Amino acid sequence: MRLLDYGFNYKRTTAVHPSTGKPAVEANTSKPVEFFHPVIPLIVSSRTMRSPPMDGLLDSGSDGVVLPKTLADYLGLELKTAETPMRIADGRSVERYISRARLTIGRAGRYCDPVDAEVTVPKEGRPPILIGRDPVFRLFVITFIEAEKRIEMRHYHHG
Repeated sequence: MRLLDYGFNYKRTTAVHPSTGKPAVEANTSKPVEFFHPVIPLIVSSRTMRSPPMDGLLDSGSDGVVLPKTLADYLGLELKTAETPMRIADGRSVERYISRARLTIGRAGRYCDPVDAEVTVPKEGRPPILIGRDPVFRLFVITFIEAEKRIEMRHYHHG
């Protein structure tokens, strides 16, 4: 399997005020409220379809890969109802499907070979694409450099 080393900057987003739709600002500084998220560029595919390039949130607190149902439907993934629900951030349990998909990490012509992964698809809600520990964290040594808002990924040499 061909794996490459990568460095990705966190994705910057500006908070939007829910009632006005305008950028939220900090009261003390009047500067826009910004958030930085550790995302990696990837393509998700099934046997017959490929997504356009998109971002997945690298989540060291998640066991696996979570895809929104809209993406799973677009890819035509075969969804099987899971025996156990998934726990979500607010502590609730949500019914879910499981399936298999391929993840191709990279951008601008520097892509790894696709990695086969079990994926979880919640039956409700619109989660972001979450990339958890299996399979990405077992294939790469991942360093979150919070002070630089950057992720370093080195492929893991087995053996």
